Amino acid sequence: MKKLVFGAIIAALIFTGCGKKSGDTNATDANGTFEKQGFLTTKWCADRGMFQDCRMESIVCGEGECNKNWEFGDKEKMELVLYVHDDLKYYNVDASKINLPDILGEGINHDQVTIKGNFDEGSNTIMATSFVAPPAGAKSFFKGCL
Repeated sequence: MKKLVFGAIIAALIFTGCGKKSGDTNATDANGTFEKQGFLTTKWCADRGMFQDCRMESIVCGEGECNKNWEFGDKEKMELVLYVHDDLKYYNVDASKINLPDILGEGINHDQVTIKGNFDEGSNTIMATSFVAPPAGAKSFFKGCL
């Protein structure tokens, strides 16, 4: 009897995934605020899988070697996205309601950036109302010595 009960418990855990929610990609809190954490970069970099030392020129005009095609006075093209590792996809970020120099200075090309706001599923866009920069890296004894 004990083997049968134990087997039933194991089977239940396997089929339910040990309590893990499957397919739940929404991260909306009780107040209706959408929140995601991931790597903040530009769409150009994310499309090319560049998640380290991303070319900052993509912030200016959205493509590699843009200085060859960019004319003085052209409108800047900045398409921010948040790549979420758990979802294996990126979300477009509308940062028009937050301080752009702050998000660029503290969050661009960094992991563990949290974006909060409203989510438009149709355009896959987070309309950011705030962001939390990643924690500062730990200081190393050997930093700058080698």
